[in-house]
Amino acid sequence: MRIELMAGVMTAILMGCATSKKPNPVKLGFEVPNRFGASANAPTTSGWLDDFNSTTLNALVKEAIENNPDLRVTAARLKIAQADVKIAGADRLPKLTATALASRTKRNSASGFKISSSRNNRFSPTLDLAWELDVWGRLADARTAALFDAKEAEANLLAAQLSLAANTAKGWFNVAESELQVKLAEQTYQSYTNNLAVLEEGFQAGLTKALDVRLMRTSVRNAEGTLQLRLRERDATRRSLEVLLGRYPKNGIPKNESLPTINKSIPVGLPAQLLIRRPDLVAAQRNYLAAHRRTSAAKKDRLPQIRLTSSYGTSSDELKDVLDINNNIWSLAANLTKPILDGGKIRSQIDRAKAQQEEARYNYVQVALQAFAEVETALAAENYLTKQETALLASVTEALEAENLAMDDYTAGLADIVTVLESQRRVFDAKRSLIDLQNLRLQNRIDLYLALGGEFAQQKKTAE
Repeated sequence: MRIELMAGVMTAILMGCATSKKPNPVKLGFEVPNRFGASANAPTTSGWLDDFNSTTLNALVKEAIENNPDLRVTAARLKIAQADVKIAGADRLPKLTATALASRTKRNSASGFKISSSRNNRFSPTLDLAWELDVWGRLADARTAALFDAKEAEANLLAAQLSLAANTAKGWFNVAESELQVKLAEQTYQSYTNNLAVLEEGFQAGLTKALDVRLMRTSVRNAEGTLQLRLRERDATRRSLEVLLGRYPKNGIPKNESLPTINKSIPVGLPAQLLIRRPDLVAAQRNYLAAHRRTSAAKKDRLPQIRLTSSYGTSSDELKDVLDINNNIWSLAANLTKPILDGGKIRSQIDRAKAQQEEARYNYVQVALQAFAEVETALAAENYLTKQETALLASVTEALEAENLAMDDYTAGLADIVTVLESQRRVFDAKRSLIDLQNLRLQNRIDLYLALGGEFAQQKKTAE
């Protein structure tokens, strides 16, 4: 099935209120695998935060949505777009203007050698009415374009909310990983320190070689350096999350020493739903529709414009007679204007609008292609990471067994200290890699929800 059909479905939905010729569905130009069907019963990713079963994470996401400065900027842009819709709609309505004129005139006249002067007062309140008849739908196209702009801004806000929620969740899991890495580094440092104490005691008793003591001291110092590195990484991770939350970065994030286990199956989004559900795709589609309307409006600038004007008021020399109906004045007029010569301005404006429409079309194609790439990449990564985690779990188990055997052999004089240190290093590396991998699985699951246009309650509330 070609994606053009799905894109056409979304076009029809978004163009439901249109009055002029609809644009052709956007042709994406690539084949969609058969596993992506067009079933209307496809599962969605609603409530994706519940996958991680963390009340703290839910609270942090809510805080980020309420306080993040970048999100507030996007929300302000939505308000601007909504105001533009009202402005464009006002151009289609009659405009009534009230005017009040008061004047005093002095005139001199000569009769023989005598000069006389007179003063005249004039009071003229009027009401002026002007209305452009939108015969060709030019003003309607402009308003519809503004409406699609507002819908695009709304979708951009939803996309920003989703992205912020995802980054907050990633930041929270990064904090957890950094805490676990610090804990592992502390345990490793303490283990090496304890071993060093035993070796130094043996050296004093003449049972341990100086080389063994020196090698263990090196391991202790390396472990201490690693611990300081992990502490620095934890500090930076916590402050980065605070910035997302709109807080001052004072390293005040609560401790999180556990990474959740992923138990839910992967929700598979379908392209037809993906086009409707992903906010960035919706935004790109609405941008294209707005550009189409502006092209239509630009073409209609070549057609005659019809305006009706009228005025009603009174005119009197005396202020007390200004409301006297016998002093009323009125006018009614209609005018038609048609551009003849404009130096090619209208033609250039049409060309510009067409180019912007083409730009919007291919931007939509690119966004859609990127959406599919993100879905495919996240699905493939989920499979690889699951298998990698299984391998690392086995690696940790084997490394721990090897460490115990190496220590037993060293105590029995069957192995040197280098073997012991190497076995301990491998335990540390295996545990460190496992913690990193578990976080990567969580990060990838979030990327998958992002690719599928996952949504949550805060998004819906803000959009309304």
